Amino acid sequence: MPRIFVLILFIFCINNLTAQKKEVLRTIICQGDTIPHVWLEEVVVKRKGKSNNWIQRQYRRQTRLEYNVRKVYPYALLAADKVREIEQKLATVSRESDRKKIIREEYNQLMKTFKAPLMKLSITQGRILIRLIYRETHHTSFSHIQEYRGAINAYFWQSIALIFGHNLKAAYDPSGEDAEIEEIVQKIIAENKR
Repeated sequence: MPRIFVLILFIFCINNLTAQKKEVLRTIICQGDTIPHVWLEEVVVKRKGKSNNWIQRQYRRQTRLEYNVRKVYPYALLAADKVREIEQKLATVSRESDRKKIIREEYNQLMKTFKAPLMKLSITQGRILIRLIYRETHHTSFSHIQEYRGAINAYFWQSIALIFGHNLKAAYDPSGEDAEIEEIVQKIIAENKR
């Protein structure tokens, strides 16, 4: 039995060795070196998945960002106007008690006017509003709270903001991270000038 097995193995190996074809490759001689020269078929590389789906997602993301910026930009403008108004009022006062009284009155009035609409903003809209307030006032929301309501209040609201993924100390970078927001704001400004 083992002899038959060896004979079958031998025949199989002989067939494989004789069945191999010998191909001759074309070569090119370049600067004394012999280089194989093979023509390859053209290969088309496609992105994995549907590219149209990616374009649609980008369009939806951009449309949603524009909607959010258009919704919160008026609040940022109102906040900037209010900060300038409060600064003017505080510039006329010298006593600390009068200063606190003005801040308390303005705070109560702001809460009556804007608490309900601002509570309806989404987390993303809140994040955009924080950045736009910095754009309009050149100070972070944290510094405004710290100046008008005190450091303890500022740190309290900063910790709440961090829980929801915000940062009241966030700056506005119109040529970097916030370039898309800046482009939409410029579009809004151009539309308002017409």
